[in-house]
Amino acid sequence: MRPTADGVTYRLTADRVRAAAARLAPADSSDPHPNRNWYALVGTHLYYVVDLVEEATGAEDVKVKTARLRLDELGFPVFALAWNTLPTQGHPAHTG
Repeated sequence: MRPTADGVTYRLTADRVRAAAARLAPADSSDPHPNRNWYALVGTHLYYVVDLVEEATGAEDVKVKTARLRLDELGFPVFALAWNTLPTQGHPAHTG
């Protein structure tokens, strides 16, 4: 998979995602980030999709939609933290 950020294309593979996950701290359900709604399951832990793709590729400013779609294409389960109005209204920056 080749996500693009700022006009540059990056190589993203399942192996790179797993290696990135090994370097990152998993999401902490006891202290959730208020602005992070999309997570991917890697092994037995959840990771914020943007952090995971940026760590795996070295890219900066990866868009949420790009990150979640590429991780899904690689076979990683992707989850949305649905709260407040997200279940009924969605989030245009993430779904549009």
